[in-house]
Amino acid sequence: MKLLLKQYLSSLNERDELDVVLPDILSELGFNVISRPKRGTTQYGVDVVAIGPHPATGKKSLYLLSIKSGDLTRDEWATGKQALRPSLEEILEVYIPKHRPARHKDLPVIVALCFGGDIQEDVRLRVQGFIEKNTILGQVEFEEWNGDRIAEMMVSGLLRENLFPKEMQNSFRKAVAFVDEPAVCVTHFTELLRQIFATPPKNHTTRLRLARQIYLATWTIFVWCRDAGNLEAAYKVSALSVLWTWDLCRDHIGSGTKGKELSEVVDKSIGLSRGIAALFVQTHVEPYSQAIDGLGISVPSSASIDINLKLFEVLGRVAIHGLWLLWMQGVVKDVDGAAELEQEIQKVLSLIVDIIDKNRTLEAPIRDDHAIEIAMASLFLLRCGAADYLATWLRSVMRLSIFSYAHLGPIPASYATTESWLLIPDKRMAIVRRLPQEASYIRPLLFLWQSMAMPTDSRSLNDFVQRA
Repeated sequence: MKLLLKQYLSSLNERDELDVVLPDILSELGFNVISRPKRGTTQYGVDVVAIGPHPATGKKSLYLLSIKSGDLTRDEWATGKQALRPSLEEILEVYIPKHRPARHKDLPVIVALCFGGDIQEDVRLRVQGFIEKNTILGQVEFEEWNGDRIAEMMVSGLLRENLFPKEMQNSFRKAVAFVDEPAVCVTHFTELLRQIFATPPKNHTTRLRLARQIYLATWTIFVWCRDAGNLEAAYKVSALSVLWTWDLCRDHIGSGTKGKELSEVVDKSIGLSRGIAALFVQTHVEPYSQAIDGLGISVPSSASIDINLKLFEVLGRVAIHGLWLLWMQGVVKDVDGAAELEQEIQKVLSLIVDIIDKNRTLEAPIRDDHAIEIAMASLFLLRCGAADYLATWLRSVMRLSIFSYAHLGPIPASYATTESWLLIPDKRMAIVRRLPQEASYIRPLLFLWQSMAMPTDSRSLNDFVQRA
């Protein structure tokens, strides 16, 4: 487990990854984290500030963490853009004498050099020389927190045996081992979640630890999926993580310190899921969106049913990503952030239009629950002012559905299984025609969105349906 966690830590980036995980580990070990990484503010070399016990005396000390990613090389130590030595000098020359809070002036200071990998041998003597030169016992001391040390902290904190026993570790290892097989990875991750929730948490501390375990496990899956170049498992795992974390915390989120701690974990889980979704769209959707049938060709199957199902799934994922961006517009208050969000929203709008225009399969839903993806895409298009385009798309969907039904082609039907669409047309339609079509909800939903998208001076919806 420790080796697995060390490999995970060495793969994390410095910003928004390693500096997010470390404060949670410190909190679980009993540290009082009083400052986390922030954007747009001068930190004087300090990424995280915490109060914790001195490693030798046990007395309360002020920990100042300077975080870097991966191995500490010669460039990362002295000459790189985000080199560690200049950050340490800034801590010694500015933060400690001038920026340290007054209430912490009497506490001994421990400067922690944090990185997910190891110190390379050609730079170790330089680091040791710097530490020996600037150490003042009882006042300013230094500690090296490399990948081994942080992994050990994770095992003793978030993953301690009494809350993450051997059977859970087995499920976790299997989930990581099968990141290239999304279905298998999700199965083992779901089993891990079931094991975590097997015993209901009795108090706030246990509940918070379980939420953090889920969050950490999701991070680990994501990093390994990213390295493997396949984000499918990470996308599904992050969605499960949000749902299970919300179910764990929803009745206890509120005012007070305990409620805020749980709310923070839920927010982080949602943020991680959104980040994975954005990377999924950027990596697996955008490169194929400009080519005609590009997304369909990218599906590793020649069966039309597989292509149809996958394309509607992709459409739903892009639409959800866009809806989250629209929600964020009401949260972000700074002008620069709002402008950046608007650019992202317009980018997603263009992407959805390209996906629909270049892949005519999206005019032929064959499952009744494709109404879900159509509803999300319709909601996003309407919110973005693309009602005319939405009306055109839905008109094509209804016309093709009528044509397909008349010519024994695939149509969205309630209770129809995937296997039924693999039969020959006559036998397939014999099955579909026997299904209770009145239970379908894709048809009324199409009429609803069509009526909302059509201009007020156009023909009535009934006239359109008759003409179609």
